[in-house]
Amino acid sequence: MKLTALRVAGPSVKMASVPLYEIAAVDDLKPFRRLAGGADLYESEIEDLFWANPDEFLGEPLLLIARQATLKAGGRPDVVALSKDARVAVIEVKRDVDRNQLAQCLEYAGWARTTSLDELAGMYHRGPDAFFADWQEFTGDMVPVVINPRPRMVLIARTFHGRTHSALDFLIENGVPVELLEVSIYEDAAHRRFVHVESEYEPEFAPPDVAAESASDTKIEGRRITIPDLMEAELLHVGDRLVWERPRLGVVYRATITDSGAIELEDGRSFATPSSAAKHAAQIPACDGWYAWRLERPDGTTLLHDLRRELLAARTQDLQ
Repeated sequence: MKLTALRVAGPSVKMASVPLYEIAAVDDLKPFRRLAGGADLYESEIEDLFWANPDEFLGEPLLLIARQATLKAGGRPDVVALSKDARVAVIEVKRDVDRNQLAQCLEYAGWARTTSLDELAGMYHRGPDAFFADWQEFTGDMVPVVINPRPRMVLIARTFHGRTHSALDFLIENGVPVELLEVSIYEDAAHRRFVHVESEYEPEFAPPDVAAESASDTKIEGRRITIPDLMEAELLHVGDRLVWERPRLGVVYRATITDSGAIELEDGRSFATPSSAAKHAAQIPACDGWYAWRLERPDGTTLLHDLRRELLAARTQDLQ
Protein backbone atom coordinates (compact mmCIF):
# COMPACT_ATOMS: atom_id res chain seq x y z
CA MET A 1 0.00 0.00 0.00
CA LYS A 2 1.45 3.34 -1.01
CA LEU A 3 1.67 5.98 1.69
CA THR A 4 2.44 9.59 0.89
CA ALA A 5 4.00 11.37 3.85
CA LEU A 6 2.13 14.57 4.63
CA ARG A 7 1.90 16.14 8.07
CA VAL A 8 -1.67 16.66 9.22
CA ALA A 9 -2.49 19.03 12.04
CA GLY A 10 -5.66 18.79 14.05
CA PRO A 11 -7.30 17.52 17.22
CA SER A 12 -6.97 13.93 18.30
CA VAL A 13 -9.57 11.49 17.04
CA LYS A 14 -10.63 7.94 17.82
CA MET A 15 -8.47 5.36 16.06
CA ALA A 16 -9.60 2.12 14.44
CA SER A 17 -7.13 -0.71 13.79
CA VAL A 18 -6.32 -1.72 10.20
CA PRO A 19 -3.88 -4.34 8.87
CA LEU A 20 -1.14 -1.91 7.82
CA TYR A 21 2.42 -2.19 9.15
CA GLU A 22 5.84 -0.63 8.81
CA ILE A 23 8.55 -3.27 8.34
CA ALA A 24 11.16 -2.37 10.94
CA ALA A 25 12.71 -5.85 10.59
CA VAL A 26 11.60 -9.25 9.35
CA ASP A 27 10.33 -10.09 12.85
CA ASP A 28 9.31 -6.54 13.80
CA LEU A 29 6.14 -5.18 12.19
CA LYS A 30 5.04 -1.83 13.57
CA PRO A 31 1.32 -1.15 13.14
CA PHE A 32 -0.33 1.90 11.66
CA ARG A 33 -3.84 2.87 12.67
CA ARG A 34 -6.43 4.56 10.51
CA LEU A 35 -7.85 7.66 12.16
CA ALA A 36 -11.62 7.53 12.36
CA GLY A 37 -12.96 10.97 13.17
CA GLY A 38 -16.30 12.65 12.59
CA ALA A 39 -17.41 13.82 9.16
CA ASP A 40 -16.58 17.48 9.84
CA LEU A 41 -13.06 16.67 11.01
CA TYR A 42 -12.33 14.36 8.08
CA GLU A 43 -13.72 16.77 5.49
CA SER A 44 -11.92 19.84 6.80
CA GLU A 45 -8.54 18.10 7.08
CA ILE A 46 -8.71 16.42 3.68
CA GLU A 47 -9.97 19.58 1.99
CA ASP A 48 -7.05 21.52 3.51
CA LEU A 49 -4.61 18.89 2.27
CA PHE A 50 -6.10 18.80 -1.23
CA TRP A 51 -6.07 22.59 -1.53
CA ALA A 52 -2.38 22.68 -0.60
CA ASN A 53 -1.40 19.58 -2.63
CA PRO A 54 -3.71 18.99 -5.63
CA ASP A 55 -0.92 17.49 -7.74
CA GLU A 56 -0.08 14.91 -5.07
CA PHE A 57 -3.73 13.81 -4.95
CA LEU A 58 -4.48 13.73 -8.68
CA GLY A 59 -1.05 13.40 -10.27
CA GLU A 60 -1.53 16.54 -12.36
CA PRO A 61 -1.46 20.30 -11.82
CA LEU A 62 -4.67 22.26 -11.37
CA LEU A 63 -5.34 25.98 -11.27
CA LEU A 64 -7.29 26.24 -8.04
CA ILE A 65 -10.19 28.68 -8.33
CA ALA A 66 -12.11 28.71 -5.05
CA ARG A 67 -13.09 26.86 -1.89
CA GLN A 68 -16.68 26.82 -0.69
CA ALA A 69 -17.76 29.36 -3.30
CA THR A 70 -21.49 30.10 -3.35
CA LEU A 71 -22.98 29.40 -6.79
CA LYS A 72 -25.68 31.62 -8.25
CA ALA A 73 -27.87 28.56 -8.78
CA GLY A 74 -27.33 27.50 -5.16
CA GLY A 75 -24.88 25.22 -3.40
CA ARG A 76 -21.26 25.50 -2.28
CA PRO A 77 -18.85 23.00 -3.88
CA ASP A 78 -15.84 22.23 -1.74
CA VAL A 79 -13.25 23.09 -4.40
CA VAL A 80 -13.52 24.43 -7.94
CA ALA A 81 -10.47 24.23 -10.21
CA LEU A 82 -9.39 24.23 -13.86
CA SER A 83 -7.24 21.60 -15.56
CA LYS A 84 -4.86 22.34 -18.44
CA ASP A 85 -7.37 21.13 -21.02
CA ALA A 86 -9.75 23.90 -19.84
CA ARG A 87 -12.14 21.60 -18.00
CA VAL A 88 -13.78 22.78 -14.83
CA ALA A 89 -13.04 20.31 -12.05
CA VAL A 90 -15.45 20.18 -9.13
CA ILE A 91 -13.94 18.43 -6.12
CA GLU A 92 -16.19 17.23 -3.31
CA VAL A 93 -14.78 15.87 -0.04
CA LYS A 94 -17.09 13.67 2.03
CA ARG A 95 -16.21 11.15 4.70
CA ASP A 96 -18.85 8.83 3.24
CA VAL A 97 -20.65 9.40 -0.05
CA ASP A 98 -24.34 8.44 -0.07
CA ARG A 99 -27.08 8.87 -2.69
CA ASN A 100 -28.09 12.37 -1.57
CA GLN A 101 -24.52 13.62 -1.78
CA LEU A 102 -24.09 12.01 -5.19
CA ALA A 103 -27.15 13.90 -6.46
CA GLN A 104 -25.68 17.16 -5.15
CA CYS A 105 -22.38 16.44 -6.89
CA LEU A 106 -24.13 15.86 -10.20
CA GLU A 107 -25.91 19.21 -9.81
CA TYR A 108 -22.51 20.86 -9.43
CA ALA A 109 -21.33 19.09 -12.58
CA GLY A 110 -24.36 20.52 -14.38
CA TRP A 111 -23.32 24.01 -13.29
CA ALA A 112 -19.75 23.40 -14.44
CA ARG A 113 -20.99 22.58 -17.98
CA THR A 114 -22.36 26.09 -18.45
CA THR A 115 -20.03 28.31 -16.43
CA SER A 116 -17.74 30.86 -18.08
CA LEU A 117 -14.30 32.34 -17.57
CA ASP A 118 -15.93 35.53 -16.32
CA GLU A 119 -17.90 33.65 -13.65
CA LEU A 120 -14.79 31.76 -12.55
CA ALA A 121 -12.83 35.01 -12.45
CA GLY A 122 -15.47 36.42 -10.11
CA MET A 123 -14.89 33.63 -7.59
CA TYR A 124 -11.09 33.34 -8.01
CA HIS A 125 -9.36 33.21 -4.64
CA ARG A 126 -6.63 35.64 -5.75
CA GLY A 127 -9.18 38.11 -7.09
CA PRO A 128 -10.76 38.76 -10.50
CA ASP A 129 -7.90 41.00 -11.64
CA ALA A 130 -5.36 38.18 -11.20
CA PHE A 131 -7.42 35.42 -12.79
CA PHE A 132 -6.82 35.94 -16.50
CA ALA A 133 -3.07 36.46 -16.10
CA ASP A 134 -2.82 33.31 -13.98
CA TRP A 135 -4.94 31.32 -16.45
CA GLN A 136 -2.74 32.42 -19.36
CA GLU A 137 0.40 31.52 -17.40
CA PHE A 138 -1.02 28.11 -16.54
CA THR A 139 -2.06 27.22 -20.10
CA GLY A 140 0.96 28.86 -21.73
CA ASP A 141 -1.32 30.67 -24.16
CA MET A 142 -1.38 34.45 -24.54
CA VAL A 143 -5.09 34.28 -25.44
CA PRO A 144 -7.29 33.02 -22.57
CA VAL A 145 -8.43 29.50 -23.44
CA VAL A 146 -12.24 29.20 -23.27
CA ILE A 147 -13.92 26.68 -20.99
CA ASN A 148 -14.40 23.17 -22.33
CA PRO A 149 -18.08 22.23 -21.78
CA ARG A 150 -17.18 18.75 -20.53
CA PRO A 151 -16.41 19.14 -16.81
CA ARG A 152 -14.93 16.57 -14.48
CA MET A 153 -16.14 15.48 -11.07
CA VAL A 154 -13.71 14.31 -8.38
CA LEU A 155 -15.19 12.62 -5.32
CA ILE A 156 -12.88 12.19 -2.34
CA ALA A 157 -14.11 9.99 0.49
CA ARG A 158 -13.02 7.51 3.10
CA THR A 159 -15.64 5.06 1.81
CA PHE A 160 -18.35 4.90 -0.83
CA HIS A 161 -21.64 3.31 0.24
CA GLY A 162 -22.50 0.07 -1.57
CA ARG A 163 -25.50 1.23 -3.62
CA THR A 164 -23.88 4.58 -4.31
CA HIS A 165 -20.73 2.80 -5.42
CA SER A 166 -22.79 0.79 -7.90
CA ALA A 167 -24.35 3.98 -9.24
CA LEU A 168 -20.90 5.52 -9.64
CA ASP A 169 -19.68 2.41 -11.44
CA PHE A 170 -22.59 2.78 -13.86
CA LEU A 171 -21.82 6.45 -14.52
CA ILE A 172 -18.10 5.83 -15.06
CA GLU A 173 -18.64 2.79 -17.29
CA ASN A 174 -20.91 4.93 -19.48
CA GLY A 175 -18.39 7.68 -19.96
CA VAL A 176 -19.41 10.19 -17.28
CA PRO A 177 -16.18 11.98 -16.21
CA VAL A 178 -16.13 11.01 -12.53
CA GLU A 179 -13.03 10.16 -10.51
CA LEU A 180 -13.16 8.40 -7.15
CA LEU A 181 -10.38 8.81 -4.61
CA GLU A 182 -10.43 6.86 -1.38
CA VAL A 183 -8.38 8.83 1.14
CA SER A 184 -7.49 7.76 4.68
CA ILE A 185 -5.27 9.25 7.35
CA TYR A 186 -3.02 6.91 9.35
CA GLU A 187 -0.88 7.30 12.43
CA ASP A 188 2.02 5.22 13.72
CA ALA A 189 3.19 4.55 17.25
CA ALA A 190 5.40 7.65 17.18
CA HIS A 191 2.35 9.79 16.25
CA ARG A 192 3.64 10.47 12.75
CA ARG A 193 0.71 10.93 10.43
CA PHE A 194 0.30 9.83 6.82
CA VAL A 195 -2.33 10.21 4.16
CA HIS A 196 -3.08 7.37 1.77
CA VAL A 197 -4.61 8.37 -1.57
CA GLU A 198 -5.99 5.55 -3.70
CA SER A 199 -7.60 6.30 -7.05
CA GLU A 200 -10.14 3.65 -8.02
CA TYR A 201 -10.81 5.15 -11.43
CA GLU A 202 -8.79 7.58 -13.48
CA PRO A 203 -10.55 7.82 -16.84
CA GLU A 204 -9.34 9.94 -19.72
CA PHE A 205 -11.65 12.86 -20.33
CA ALA A 206 -10.46 14.42 -23.58
CA PRO A 207 -13.08 14.33 -26.35
CA PRO A 208 -11.94 13.55 -29.92
CA ASP A 209 -11.86 17.19 -31.03
CA VAL A 210 -9.49 18.34 -28.29
CA ALA A 211 -5.72 17.98 -28.65
CA ALA A 212 -4.69 16.59 -25.29
CA GLU A 213 -2.03 14.36 -23.85
CA SER A 214 -2.56 10.70 -24.55
CA ALA A 215 -2.74 8.42 -21.55
CA SER A 216 0.19 6.56 -23.12
CA ASP A 217 2.35 9.67 -22.57
CA THR A 218 1.79 9.95 -18.84
CA LYS A 219 0.75 6.58 -17.43
CA ILE A 220 2.19 3.19 -16.76
CA GLU A 221 0.21 0.18 -15.57
CA GLY A 222 -2.88 2.38 -15.30
CA ARG A 223 -1.34 5.01 -13.02
CA ARG A 224 0.53 8.22 -13.58
CA ILE A 225 4.30 8.03 -13.90
CA THR A 226 6.29 9.43 -10.98
CA ILE A 227 9.87 10.53 -10.40
CA PRO A 228 10.66 7.25 -8.55
CA ASP A 229 9.53 5.36 -11.68
CA LEU A 230 12.16 7.23 -13.71
CA MET A 231 14.78 6.51 -11.05
CA GLU A 232 13.94 2.80 -11.03
CA ALA A 233 14.42 2.78 -14.81
CA GLU A 234 17.77 4.59 -14.32
CA LEU A 235 16.61 7.55 -16.38
CA LEU A 236 17.11 9.73 -13.31
CA HIS A 237 19.60 9.31 -10.49
CA VAL A 238 20.14 10.71 -7.02
CA GLY A 239 21.90 14.05 -7.33
CA ASP A 240 20.81 14.75 -10.93
CA ARG A 241 20.39 18.45 -11.58
CA LEU A 242 17.21 19.96 -13.00
CA VAL A 243 16.87 23.40 -14.54
CA TRP A 244 13.88 25.53 -15.51
CA GLU A 245 14.63 28.57 -17.64
CA ARG A 246 12.09 31.36 -18.16
CA PRO A 247 13.73 33.64 -20.76
CA ARG A 248 10.88 36.16 -20.89
CA LEU A 249 11.32 36.86 -17.19
CA GLY A 250 15.08 36.44 -17.22
CA VAL A 251 15.05 33.87 -14.38
CA VAL A 252 16.43 30.37 -13.99
CA TYR A 253 15.40 27.87 -11.30
CA ARG A 254 17.49 24.88 -10.31
CA ALA A 255 16.75 21.74 -8.35
CA THR A 256 18.20 18.35 -7.44
CA ILE A 257 16.79 14.82 -7.34
CA THR A 258 16.97 13.41 -3.79
CA ASP A 259 17.37 9.82 -2.67
CA SER A 260 13.66 9.65 -1.81
CA GLY A 261 12.62 10.69 -5.33
CA ALA A 262 11.73 14.23 -4.31
CA ILE A 263 12.78 17.42 -6.10
CA GLU A 264 14.80 19.72 -3.86
CA LEU A 265 15.02 23.41 -4.70
CA GLU A 266 18.14 25.49 -4.08
CA ASP A 267 16.61 26.91 -0.89
CA GLY A 268 16.29 23.39 0.59
CA ARG A 269 12.56 22.91 0.13
CA SER A 270 11.63 19.57 -1.43
CA PHE A 271 8.49 18.45 -3.22
CA ALA A 272 7.07 15.11 -4.31
CA THR A 273 6.09 16.14 -7.84
CA PRO A 274 7.60 18.28 -10.62
CA SER A 275 4.52 20.49 -10.71
CA SER A 276 4.60 21.27 -7.00
CA ALA A 277 8.32 22.03 -7.20
CA ALA A 278 7.80 24.38 -10.17
CA LYS A 279 4.82 26.12 -8.58
CA HIS A 280 6.71 26.87 -5.37
CA ALA A 281 9.97 27.76 -7.10
CA ALA A 282 8.28 30.43 -9.23
CA GLN A 283 5.68 31.35 -6.60
CA ILE A 284 2.85 31.00 -9.09
CA PRO A 285 -0.60 29.42 -8.59
CA ALA A 286 0.00 26.39 -10.83
CA CYS A 287 2.44 24.93 -13.34
CA ASP A 288 2.90 21.67 -15.24
CA GLY A 289 6.36 20.79 -14.00
CA TRP A 290 6.82 17.90 -16.43
CA TYR A 291 7.07 20.52 -19.21
CA ALA A 292 9.02 23.04 -17.11
CA TRP A 293 11.95 21.10 -15.62
CA ARG A 294 14.77 19.78 -17.78
CA LEU A 295 17.43 17.28 -16.81
CA GLU A 296 20.92 18.74 -17.31
CA ARG A 297 23.07 16.33 -19.31
CA PRO A 298 26.59 16.69 -20.74
CA ASP A 299 25.12 16.96 -24.22
CA GLY A 300 22.29 19.36 -23.31
CA THR A 301 19.02 19.16 -21.47
CA THR A 302 16.01 16.85 -21.66
CA LEU A 303 12.44 17.58 -20.58
CA LEU A 304 11.13 15.41 -17.76
CA HIS A 305 8.15 14.69 -20.00
CA ASP A 306 10.51 13.25 -22.62
CA LEU A 307 11.96 10.97 -19.94
CA ARG A 308 8.45 9.67 -19.35
CA ARG A 309 8.26 8.83 -23.03
CA GLU A 310 11.63 7.09 -22.88
CA LEU A 311 10.37 4.96 -20.01
CA LEU A 312 7.21 4.00 -21.86
CA ALA A 313 9.10 3.25 -25.06
CA ALA A 314 11.44 0.94 -23.13
CA ARG A 315 8.49 -0.83 -21.49
CA THR A 316 6.82 -1.29 -24.88
CA GLN A 317 10.04 -2.72 -26.31
CA ASP A 318 10.31 -5.19 -23.40
CA LEU A 319 6.81 -6.48 -24.09
CA GLN A 320 7.49 -7.13 -27.78
